Amino acid sequence: MADWTNSSGLVPRPIRSVWGAPQIRYFQESSAVSSAQIAVGHIVVADTVVTTGGLRVRRDPSTAGNGANLQHLGGSIIGIAVTGSTAPSTGGTAGLLDDSSIAQNRLGDKMIGVAIADGLTEYLGYFKSGGAGTDGIAQSSLIGTNLPMIFDSTLGTYFVDSTNSTAALVSVRITDFPSDVRGDSGGVPCYFKFLSSNVSLAVRLTGPTV
Repeated sequence: MADWTNSSGLVPRPIRSVWGAPQIRYFQESSAVSSAQIAVGHIVVADTVVTTGGLRVRRDPSTAGNGANLQHLGGSIIGIAVTGSTAPSTGGTAGLLDDSSIAQNRLGDKMIGVAIADGLTEYLGYFKSGGAGTDGIAQSSLIGTNLPMIFDSTLGTYFVDSTNSTAALVSVRITDFPSDVRGDSGGVPCYFKFLSSNVSLAVRLTGPTV
């Protein structure tokens, strides 16, 4: 059996949907992310402190679990980024438009493509590997288990915290494993959905839990 090791290239991504393809929508990147630029595979949330310009997104602040880099909890998740920050998205206000002008900027500066956490889309993610208590095993008994997501600041991406099932910290539900990794250990790939209780009502259609 293989033992997987995390790397910066193993990022969460949409993998399957009842529609055949994930729902991709574009949102303006918030000006409040100068120290946390969005990259492909980042969990993005609605910026709840923005007061103008409509719904803007930022990288999940990863403040749950007493500051242990666990995904932030609360009903603000939009989905997983499929495009990243590009110039001039440097955290400033340059390029931001109000709702009356945003149609002219649909794929332009500061627009982030997001695979929506609509409850119908599953994502491919990876267990967190390395360190005490972080290595999980891909086994069918974990399907249906609720687990947290954790941000690895060194690798710059999110992993499933496979050995932490603390009810107050969970944010995703394991839905399956690729058939060829059953029995593998470490940072193994898995399929997951976001728990609907943590997803913004602006995008949520359904979900594995309420």
